[in-house]
Order: sequence, then structure tokens, then C-alpha cells
Amino acid sequence: MKATLGGFVVPALALAVAVAGANEIHVTVYNNDLALVKEVRSVELPKGTGEFSFVGVPARIDPTSVRLGVRGGGSLSVLEQNYRYDLVSREKLLERYLDQPTRVVTKHDKLHEGILKTASGSLVLETADGVVLLANDEIADITFPEIPEGLITRPTLVWIVDNDGDAKRDLEIAYLTEGMAWHTEYVAAVDSKDERMTLNGWVSIQNNSGATYEGAHVKVVAGDVHRAQRPGGMPRGMKVMAMDSAAPGFEERSFFEYHLYDLDRTTTLADREVKQIQLLEDREVPLTKVYVYEPSRVDDKVQVKIEFENTKENDLGIPLPGGKFRVYREDMDGALEFAGEDFIDHTARDEKVSIVLGNAFDLVGERNETDARRISNRIWERTFEIKLRNRKEEDAVTILVREHPGGIWNVLESSHEWEKPNTRDLEFEIPVSAGEEVSVTYRVRVEY
Repeated sequence: MKATLGGFVVPALALAVAVAGANEIHVTVYNNDLALVKEVRSVELPKGTGEFSFVGVPARIDPTSVRLGVRGGGSLSVLEQNYRYDLVSREKLLERYLDQPTRVVTKHDKLHEGILKTASGSLVLETADGVVLLANDEIADITFPEIPEGLITRPTLVWIVDNDGDAKRDLEIAYLTEGMAWHTEYVAAVDSKDERMTLNGWVSIQNNSGATYEGAHVKVVAGDVHRAQRPGGMPRGMKVMAMDSAAPGFEERSFFEYHLYDLDRTTTLADREVKQIQLLEDREVPLTKVYVYEPSRVDDKVQVKIEFENTKENDLGIPLPGGKFRVYREDMDGALEFAGEDFIDHTARDEKVSIVLGNAFDLVGERNETDARRISNRIWERTFEIKLRNRKEEDAVTILVREHPGGIWNVLESSHEWEKPNTRDLEFEIPVSAGEEVSVTYRVRVEY
């Protein structure tokens, strides 16, 4: 029997043991280019020593991670396990048939038969009438007697086993494959008063593993799963987040020191596809708009942020996986306009989420060091003046000024009240009316 492959006429593959498609497929996806695949397939095995194959495993499989098990029906001993990935291609076939009889049909239906002398570029055939040179764009079909031994059409796992049980067996295969990941995207629609938002979240699963998983039971893993690395290599790990609430479509449960999220239906993960599955649906969340002036990071710009508390009272209260957070804002005519986007880190329940949307057009900050005195080799006293200008026509604002004095520091004098939320930050909350400029001065002693 012959079959045509990409313009080449080749015989169909014959497997030593006929293997049916997978009865079950389970795919567990991590968020750092890794997935665990578990398949159950029924096979017919003779008594004693025999060979069987799993065809169509992903091209990016880690063959050293494969585990084979059997469900009932007596013992099964694995003698050899092989991963075959020398796939059929034009170049492979031509290489194997060098100095062998070959038939070539051109696009003008002219037949050439002879001994193949080249495997790359234009074809050279040694025929009974002499040497024939055929450009690639002239060739319609090349016919070979058979597929050379060792070449296959898809990546294949092959086992040699000793079967001491039933002829029909249900085999379980588990393996790791690279090329799969999951991440999260959030979309928020903020009202015209900047007081509430409608929040939706999606889990995106990306499959570049080289295989399609039809009707798969899908899970995503939340936790910090360590992966071994050869000495001298960079550490490898999977930074993920524990989400232990009921999200639409997902059922959560603990596993070891991690969390598993099991999709409550089967789905198909096609190769080279990004599939989105809903995580959050229309959560109504109160928020606060915040203006932040942080001179060490943004010079004279005043950042605009939205912040919200990840609590049950705010229709959330779930650990939020890190991901991109897009914000749309309602205009005065009711239409939504894009307001900005940011990445959020993994955020536990009851913690604050802060989203940077951009820089305020009508707010300006200016910072100057007005005095510096050296007290000793390690101690300095410095004086700063910060000017905040609100060029809005009507709206008064409150600007959070955040400074980082460095070292061990203490404020000696200040024109406004200040806070020390941690050893690194010095903060002022400064109201600024429309059209007003406010000056903040302070003197700080720093030990380096």
C-alpha cells in the first residue's frame, strides 16, 4: 500500500502492534513551559515478548520522564523503552535513497527513472540515457519503493515488553512535555466616577508542545514547583499562585503543598493554540483612584493608580494569580475607553492590589535638594523641597509623595505630617486644590 506525503509517494507505516487512540487524556499545565500528560490506551499484546508503540506524542516531550503502568490483567515487564523522532521529510528520504533506484515525474508529466545521486538542491539522476539534472520547481512527484527503516511520520514511543497477562491491556502512560504554559489576564471596566469596576478574569493556556489533546481533562497547578537543573545551569522553577476559591469552571483542591484547579468539563487543547477559560465573571469591586509622586522613579511625573482590597466584602477574597491587568474607563457619553494596563504579582486574599495606569497630564511634581551637611564620615543631613502643582480647572486632588532617603534615617524637620510605613519609605499625603501649588520641605538625617 502506498500513500502520498507532500508530493512524495510512500507506503503507509505498519506498526508491530495496532494501538487505538487514547481512551482518556489528562493534562496538567504549569506556568513555566511545562505540562504533565497522562493517557490511557487499549492495546493488544501477545503472550511473552512483544513490541507496541504510542504514536503522536508531543515533539517536545522529555523522553526520560515517561512512566508506563498497566491496569489489571496480570503482570507486564518493560524490557526497553525508546523514543523515535527521526521524522519523514524530503531531506531524510533523499538521504536514505542515495545511490538507489528512484522515479521522478515532472510537472510536464515526463517520467525519469534512475539512480539518485544528490540529496540537496537540484536532483541528479543517473539514467540509462545519461545524467539528468532536475530543478526543484520542475518536480511534481518522487516515488520511492518504501519508507526506509527507522523513519516515522510522527514522534513515537516504543516499548519492548514481556506480557504475562491478558492479551488486551489498558496501559497508562505519563510524561512531561515542554511547550505548554498558563497565565492570567484581567479586564476591568471602571465607572465614570472612578469608584467601582466590573472585573473579569481569564486563564489562558498556551500549547506549543507539538501535539493536540482532544477531549482532555485539564488542570492548572498553583504552587512553587522546583525543577532539577544540571550543575552550572540557571535555576528552574515554576512561580505560580494558590487560588483557593470557587471560580467559574474550576474546582480547587489541595495537593501536596500546592493547589490544583480542575476544569469541570473536558476540552481540546490544539497544538499552536491559546485557549482562554473564564476565571472571574462580572465581579463588582469598589476601588480608589490614587495619585503618586515618586521622584526617584518618575522624575516630574505624577502617576495615576487604581487600588482595591482583595476581600470577600469587595466581591473577591480569592488569591489572584499574577498576570496582565487591563483597565477600560467609562466616558461621559457612557462609552468605554482604554485607560491603561499593568502587571500584577500574585496577590493573596485580603491584600491590596495597585494598578499603574499612566501619568496624570495636569499634575506636576518638582524635587530639589536645597541643603546638604556632612556631620561625620557616615552621617549626613539633607534638606529637600518638593513642589506639587495641580493644573486641573476644578478637581482638587490628594497626592501621595513617596521618598527613599536610604540608609538609617530620621526626619528632623518637616512642613507637613509624614509617615514611615517601612524602613525604606518616607511618605506624605498632600491635598492640592485646583490651580494651586503646594511646597513640601523636610530635613532628614541619614546614616550610611
